[in-house]
Amino acid sequence: MDNLKKIIQLLSLIAATMTSIIIICTLLTTYQFIYISQAFNSYYMIKLGVGITMILWAIRFLFHENGKAKYTYSIICAIIACLAFFFMHTYVK
Repeated sequence: MDNLKKIIQLLSLIAATMTSIIIICTLLTTYQFIYISQAFNSYYMIKLGVGITMILWAIRFLFHENGKAKYTYSIICAIIACLAFFFMHTYVK
């Protein structure tokens, strides 16, 4: 169980770091400061990064928190992930 907690913690940290990099790349490309890649011309990558990160953080909160916070934070993260995926699916720009 401790190995699973460490893996989830590491994955959530990596996902948060990658999402931060994606946000920076998207803003730099969208506002035409520099061109990085066609993938960063829309907010699709940000939505995907936020969705994956929030799922991992919801799982992380289930393992690491106690009491009401355990469920409250997990539900909030899961709702944010569902909204991100919903907006991806409906092509909200």
